[in-house]
Amino acid sequence: MANIIGYGTHLPYYRIKLEEIAKAWNRGGGRGEKTIPAPDEDVVTMGFKAAQGALAHAGVSVANVGAVYVCSLSSGYIENSVAAQIAYALGVEGNVNCTDLGLSARVVTSALQACVDAMAAKRIEYGVVIASDALTAKPGSDAEMTSAAGAAAFVLGAKNGIAEIFGFGSHTTGFIGRYSVEGDSPMLDDERFVMKHGYLEHLSRAAQALERSTKISSKDFDRVVLQAPDPRWPARALAKLGLTPEKLVSIGTQVGYTGCASFFIDLALALEQAKPSEKILAISFGPGGSDALALIVRENKKPIKPLSEQMAPKEYVSYTTYLRYTRQF
Repeated sequence: MANIIGYGTHLPYYRIKLEEIAKAWNRGGGRGEKTIPAPDEDVVTMGFKAAQGALAHAGVSVANVGAVYVCSLSSGYIENSVAAQIAYALGVEGNVNCTDLGLSARVVTSALQACVDAMAAKRIEYGVVIASDALTAKPGSDAEMTSAAGAAAFVLGAKNGIAEIFGFGSHTTGFIGRYSVEGDSPMLDDERFVMKHGYLEHLSRAAQALERSTKISSKDFDRVVLQAPDPRWPARALAKLGLTPEKLVSIGTQVGYTGCASFFIDLALALEQAKPSEKILAISFGPGGSDALALIVRENKKPIKPLSEQMAPKEYVSYTTYLRYTRQF
């Protein structure tokens, strides 16, 4: 199908411990931490840094990039093209297809498929797929404990690279689950219902569709990436898929839920950890359904700035500083 030639990630420097948020509202819970965008960081700047790192990792000239796809739930624009802004900042100009995707965290796999299809049709030589989000939630809401910021990008091409994408499987029902309307925090009306009949069902059905197309069982994959708005959900999904917890790759408890970027960040980490010939199963999830992606690793080529190096440098902020940085007052 297509190959991942390079990838890059960007995590904000600032973090807040979840116990700080819980303490501010005199409530229990609060294990882990999450990223906070600096006052001058947004989906454009984070997406640019991730894409810049991906292109450097790939060793691909911007002159050969024919498409830029950007996935985001939080661009803040009603009418604008984040993809065009990032493409211009990268130096990708002229005859290039720029596409913005949103409204569901699932669009990351839609963008990957669109890029693969464009290469199969020989319309482009290389494509850059970016996921960037800076999610916010109303103070005191449940979503405040998880909403975070980050970005990741992948460069796809036909030539041999770090990993080959060799299969897709989808399950679409129109199920809503987590949703938000303009000006409000994300909502999840019945968490248990959404997890059982939305999340678990969609992921397992997408995995079954992938198995039918590739003839490879989920149990044959060495590493697994499962997109989820709640860090507790993947454990249930692993059990439903018949997979052991050791196969899961996720830094959600250290970063938070970064919307579209959460899938790409975890996939980048899986590629950093994987050895040649290992197979990776990655399943997206968002309003509308799930897509399952199958990859086989060809080379363990570390990026310019691995995720492990981005996790260490950080500064914890107080709850009031967090509110100020995220423009909550």
